[in-house]
Amino acid sequence: MSPTTPTILIVGGVAGGASAATRARRMNEHARIVMFEKDAYVSFANCGLPYHLGGEIPDREALLVAKPELFEKRFRIEVRTRTEVLSIDRAARTVQVKDHATGKVSTEHFDKLILAPGAAPIVPSMPGANAKGVFTLRNLDDTDRIAAAMPAAKHAVVVGGGFIGLEVAEQFRHRGMNVTLVEMQPQVLPLLDAEMAEPLHREIETRGVRLELGRGIASIEEKDGAAAAVVLTDGTRVPADLVLLGLGVRPNVKLAQDAGLALGTSGGIATDAHMRTNDTDIYAVGDAAEYAYGPTGGRMRVPLAGPANRTGRLAGEHAATGGAAVAPAAWGTSIVRVFGKTAGITGMSRRAALKAGLDARAVHITANHHAGYFPGAEPMVLKLVYEAATGRVLGAQAVGGAGVDKRLDIIATLLHFHGTVHDLSQLDLAYAPPFGSAKDPVHMAGFAAQNDLAGVSRLLPPDTDLASYQVVDVRSPEESARHPLANAPHAKKIPLEQLRACLGELDATKPTVVSCQTGVRSHIGTRILAQNGFAQVFNLSGAATVRDLALNRSTPTATALPGAVTACGATVSACGATDAGQRIEGDGISAADLGSHIDGPLDLVDVRTGAEFRAAHVRGARHVSLEAVTPEIVRAGRPVAAHGPTFLLCKTGGRARMAASKLRAAGIDCIVVDGGTDACAEAGLPIERDASSKTWSIDRQVRLVAGLMGLVGVSIGYFVHPAGYALAAFVGAGLTFAGLTDFCGMALLLGRCPWNK
Repeated sequence: MSPTTPTILIVGGVAGGASAATRARRMNEHARIVMFEKDAYVSFANCGLPYHLGGEIPDREALLVAKPELFEKRFRIEVRTRTEVLSIDRAARTVQVKDHATGKVSTEHFDKLILAPGAAPIVPSMPGANAKGVFTLRNLDDTDRIAAAMPAAKHAVVVGGGFIGLEVAEQFRHRGMNVTLVEMQPQVLPLLDAEMAEPLHREIETRGVRLELGRGIASIEEKDGAAAAVVLTDGTRVPADLVLLGLGVRPNVKLAQDAGLALGTSGGIATDAHMRTNDTDIYAVGDAAEYAYGPTGGRMRVPLAGPANRTGRLAGEHAATGGAAVAPAAWGTSIVRVFGKTAGITGMSRRAALKAGLDARAVHITANHHAGYFPGAEPMVLKLVYEAATGRVLGAQAVGGAGVDKRLDIIATLLHFHGTVHDLSQLDLAYAPPFGSAKDPVHMAGFAAQNDLAGVSRLLPPDTDLASYQVVDVRSPEESARHPLANAPHAKKIPLEQLRACLGELDATKPTVVSCQTGVRSHIGTRILAQNGFAQVFNLSGAATVRDLALNRSTPTATALPGAVTACGATVSACGATDAGQRIEGDGISAADLGSHIDGPLDLVDVRTGAEFRAAHVRGARHVSLEAVTPEIVRAGRPVAAHGPTFLLCKTGGRARMAASKLRAAGIDCIVVDGGTDACAEAGLPIERDASSKTWSIDRQVRLVAGLMGLVGVSIGYFVHPAGYALAAFVGAGLTFAGLTDFCGMALLLGRCPWNK
């Protein structure tokens, strides 16, 4: 060959292969480039397949990023679909190729060969694995088959709680199916540390998906050749007429292995810094190849689209020109949406770091994604993992709402440059109230990690057994009562503002742990104690919020019955019970059943006027007046530790139902407390009252104003002009309408008056 006119053959036409082909052409106009793809499509958006199944990407054509015609016309790249490379003859520099459309087998010569064969879904060897209705999801043909089966399916079982499994389970639920998610590990997303996966468990169950953790799949029962049920390893039987196997992928390395190419320790094709195999004219990229792995410095498979595209580009350039930049290390940065939650990871979890022999420490930060005083702030939990001796950042995990992606990307960038917690704390980030905080969550994580390493405020993991520690809870009595510190009944409850005055109640010689709700006040508490003679003082990382996630694991719930989905997305069984076991009457929950949950971490919103709320409200409720109710405000104020729906209450239920209608339209799960605060008081729920409040209830104000208007109308009609009777009739009609519809316009108007604020 001429060095300037090589023949470059590429095996695989999706992420890595397509990137290699187009970069090779841009760098060498004279090369001959041929791309073989054994499936029907090249360069399709495989990460978008689940969202097409759920209808979020309605146009199937949108998944075709680049068609063969574009490669051929714009890049002069030969594209051969439905064509499989069967073997490689390294000595002759040829490949044997089969055209599946014609059955013809031919031989092609290469100067450079790029392998991007990808990976295949794992299908276990078990009874029923080949039954009708059992699927894997890898390409558009799979997507078409699943889409064709979905309309008739009522019970779907998704096996595997990784990224694909979570995405597909969400989309099946959006389509109205009863969904069970099965995961052999005790948590979904096993890449995450356990407490960081727990919010996803609660979100999944709240959305009506049955969650089966810590058990695998043993078999699939068939009826007339089609899937009828899934049997788990403990004997549990789950009805299923559609089964999606999302058990991970196995790299397609047979072609390389048969050609004598070396495999690495993780089972992928071994590569060097330029993605070359042990044959320097043959490259490997994508899910079948090994990469430099940033956290450890070793090489391993990282089956993600980002590394495949980036290394494919560099391999294509090197094959076309003989030179290119060294392939960057992969850090495994990944993210997933699970209904209303977002979760992701970059680098190593603490569990993975400890397993790798690293002296890893971690800090948990609970914060809003932008300034809390600006409407729409959404909470997140951020976990930063770092090396004890050097402060080198090893990884991060985050779960919450908006802004999770931004923080992961910031820390992924820091990882790329091998930054430390000290670097993280000094980053100059954009700030304005709608976008962030002056002290961003990543800054706070850096600060806390610095304090930990310097001994200023040493951290204990949130799941630490506290039995041998003196525990000080510096929250208010109300907070401690609402959300007791998990597995610490001996905790001394001393509000932070009283701590200095109560030092005599504590033993300065004992190892002491300080906790609050999120870790901010407990940091101050540790500093007070440390400077008053307490030799061993620790801050509980993440405090009560994260300890709840670490120790109070959610319990799987029963699958809802077919067709039982409320307008707000909460599943309701035929007998009237929600997923969480709450009794529902219409769209509400009784005050008595609410009482069984009032001590747990729930979100209770009182939509009455400010004056009514101040006069008396259920303990633990937060106030958002009806006229101020928006999805953004309700989401922003939601307690981080809360799981399940948002409970809405007013005086009797009418205004709460109006708020529920508005929130459900925005996709927020909410349940009305029937009978409102009156019913809660009758049920014996704790009510906080302000005896000094003189403001009447809205109902009493409506009765007064309506009565006066009616009296004035009759008086005008009798003494002045008959038209006055119209006013009385109007008031009577309004009251009648309010009684029939539970909507009172006069109450809304009165609620805006200054004395009701």
